[in-house]
Amino acid sequence: MKKSLFLIFVFCLMAAGCVSENNASTEPAAGAVEHIPAPKPEVVIRSGRKDPLLKADYVLEILGRPAVRRYEKPSEVWVYPQEGCVLFVYMADQEDGSKLVRHMEIGTPTFKTKEKDSVPCLKEAVKLR
Repeated sequence: MKKSLFLIFVFCLMAAGCVSENNASTEPAAGAVEHIPAPKPEVVIRSGRKDPLLKADYVLEILGRPAVRRYEKPSEVWVYPQEGCVLFVYMADQEDGSKLVRHMEIGTPTFKTKEKDSVPCLKEAVKLR
């Protein structure tokens, strides 16, 4: 008797789980949480640099001499004007006398600029990675 009740119970569970495609609802049930797959991680292009710190000599090698070097204690600002934008590279003096990049900004010039565009400055900054 117990075995037959068990088989009937299992049969009912299986029958309840079978739903035809015509009767299946595409809407999630009220209060149900929809599972959204996590985005695939982006592939990051690694540079060939061994030192993670950006040093002044490396910036000079890649970007060349800045159009303007401005001293604002405790930093030195290197200015690289581009078409439609200006890349500012802030250097900080180290104890050993070298300079390290501490900060970079992109500015939009207002003098003699027909159109402001940050993309050229971003392309310059990306060269340093």
